[in-house]
Parts: sequence; C-alpha cells; structure tokens
Amino acid sequence: MSRREDVVTVLLGTWLMAGLAVDGWAHTNLGGLETFFTPWHALFYSGFTATAAWILWSSWRRRQPGHLLIDAIPEGYGLGVVGLGIFAVGGAADMIWHTIFGIEVDIDALMSPTHHVRYAGGILILTSPLRAEWARPGPVAGMRQFAPALLSAALATSLTAFFFLYLSPFLDVDMSARETGFLTEEFSGGGGGYAYFSNLRGGIAGILLTTLILYASALLLLRRGQTPMLSFTVMFALVAAMIQGVGAFTRPWMVAVAGIGGLGADLLVRRLRPAVERPGSFRIFAGLAPILLWAPYVAAIALTDGIGWELEIWSGVVIWSGILGLGLSLLVIPPALPQASEKS
Repeated sequence: MSRREDVVTVLLGTWLMAGLAVDGWAHTNLGGLETFFTPWHALFYSGFTATAAWILWSSWRRRQPGHLLIDAIPEGYGLGVVGLGIFAVGGAADMIWHTIFGIEVDIDALMSPTHHVRYAGGILILTSPLRAEWARPGPVAGMRQFAPALLSAALATSLTAFFFLYLSPFLDVDMSARETGFLTEEFSGGGGGYAYFSNLRGGIAGILLTTLILYASALLLLRRGQTPMLSFTVMFALVAAMIQGVGAFTRPWMVAVAGIGGLGADLLVRRLRPAVERPGSFRIFAGLAPILLWAPYVAAIALTDGIGWELEIWSGVVIWSGILGLGLSLLVIPPALPQASEKS
C-alpha cells in the first residue's frame, strides 16, 4: 500500500469507529433497545463492510496470475485480513447473542463476549496502516508521511479506551467537588462513606488505566522512531473526543485538556529526543509525560467544579501515573541482557 492508500484505510476505519461511538451512545443513553437492527448498528456495520471491501479489493488487484490471493495482501495488512474474518464472526455471533439474551445496556454492553470478539478483529483491522508504516525502511520525514500511521494508532487506542468507558476520566469526573459532595451528602444517612470510597477507587483506577492505554501507544510509536510535532496532541485529543462523543459532549473541555497533555508530550519529545539508542531519555520522557497530562486535568477540574479529593489522593495519583509510564518504558525498551561469556 502507498501512504495515500493507507489514508483511505484510515478514513474508512474512522467511519467504523464513528458508528461504534454512536452505537455506544445509544446503549448508554437510550433505554428499551429491543432489536439488533438499529440505525447505529447500520452505521457501524456499513463502516466495517466498506473497510473490508477496500482491503480485499486492494489485495485482489495486486494478485499476479498463477498466485494465490494471500500472496497479494499488502505488507502490514495480513493481520488486517485475519481481523476481517474475526470481526465478521463476532458480528454474526453478536446478532445470535442479542436474539437469545436481549440487548445489553451500559456496562453490560462493554463486557459482552461477542463484543470482545469484534474488538479483537477491529484492532487488527485498524492497525493495518500502522504495521505498513512500521515495515517501511528509514525514519519518517514529517507529519504528512506519518499521519496514516498516527491516525491508525489513534483509532486503535480509542477503540481500547471505549471498552473501558465505565472507568474513563474523560467521561466521569470522579474527583470533582460536585460529584464527591453528592456522594457524601446524599448517602450520609447510611452509606456515604462506602459510596465515597467507591468513587475514589473508580476514579483512581480510571486515571491509572487510561495512563496505561494512552502511553502504551505513545511509547510504541516512539519505539519505531521520532514522532513529528503535534502527534500526541492529535492522538490524545481524538481519544478524548470519542469518549466525550459517547457521553454527548457534556464536558467538551476534556478534549482540550487531553490535547494539552499531548502537547506536553510532544514538547518533551522535541527536548529529550527519546529513542531506542537513548534509553535514558526514553525513560525520562515516559516518567514525565503522564504527569503533564494529569496535572492540567486536575487544574481544569479545580477551575470548573472544584476538587473533592484530598490533596494526598489527587497529587498521589498524578505521581503514580508517572511511575506507570516509567514502568511501561522498561517493557517497550527492556534493559540489555548480559552478553554470554565465551569459554576458553
């Protein structure tokens, strides 16, 4: 595939993801869903159908006489074709599941086994342009060349974040004074302490899990090479935009906060030049970048709703995000193994 053809794959993948966001909004906000055949399912599956047709046609037109179709699949797209089959099986199983057990809503929809099958297929499909770029020799010259791989990674990251909506800090602001005040006052008669404690657990877990999701993708891209300026600004803002879209954009400023965190990561890349050949800089970046996301996040909540968590909790979770980033860097670029000594 050329990079221009990768752009087509990304655009069709965006269609598929837009259908997923609308479907997620329906499952979250609309009650009484009783059928598999809905407008949002139509948008979702039409995006899949268009993406599948494009990938298969792109392979078919490259087929040489006397060779199998599998030999003509473009580099980086082999797992994408596997993903098409997995997704199709998951979609058929999902229709049967809904027929037997009914339509899920809220967290039930995110935990449905057939939806996880579609997730596995979707990840393989959406990351095809990323794998194609990974296989190309040499560094990326600029954003124009890198855009298909970046957007491919952003779509896959958004898909992963979508399946953890119930913990996403880009959807529920668990640390706001408005939310924690409601918990402590509304339930003060019998379960306020427990409700507040549950709020803390969910909020802390959401920030730390989102850190893993975002920076696993970010560090993987840096493992391939230097990312152009604004790469992480775009990626983080797109992830937050999808999450907020499912929530009907009740807090649109979350998208800007995510973009600011991504911009902080982009500026760190320019300053530190993290790379496989510079593991020290790579680890410093991984430890500082998450803090540059969650510190503005806390500041934005303080300005809008006020902070309802104690100082030790919200400051501690920001520091923990940096520790997690540092830990991820050890997995992306592990310490070198000792060389085996030669026996004389």
